[in-house]
Amino acid sequence: LYRSVLRDRDTRDMLRLSIVGGVVTTLAYLALTGPISAFAVYFAAGVAAMLATIATLTLAAEACTEGAEGFGFAALMSVINFATPLADTLGSALYEHVFATQLTPLIVVSAGYTALALPLCRLMPMPPGRCSVAAPGPAPPRLSTDRPRSHSAVPAAQRTLPTPPHI
Repeated sequence: LYRSVLRDRDTRDMLRLSIVGGVVTTLAYLALTGPISAFAVYFAAGVAAMLATIATLTLAAEACTEGAEGFGFAALMSVINFATPLADTLGSALYEHVFATQLTPLIVVSAGYTALALPLCRLMPMPPGRCSVAAPGPAPPRLSTDRPRSHSAVPAAQRTLPTPPHI
């Protein structure tokens, strides 16, 4: 799906699509009526979650300077690992203490807060070379995520490991 449909989309479009997908699939939980609808909703939610993951990781890779992609990924994973249990705890507290164990208002609130992220996409600066409208003039430099890594230019048969010193 990614290679055939989403590869040429810019990051801002990917984020918008993932936010809209998250809102729609969250609201789809209101339509659960049986096993078939549950399968459809959970499948669609899984696709939307993977799209959101791809969009977020693409944004992180584009925002990092060359050579710092690993640090950026680790920082992003740390934020996700902190935010996920926090959101689960907040949702549980709302379910038990605010919505009196009714799921429908929690689903609507969740979709609403996800939708609040949509206008923030306009504030996101676009890295050079990734804007959907090409600027006049020479082509912008490629991002570090677009370049092959330097070690891949050397054939595997020619790569040698240093020999350890004898003790």
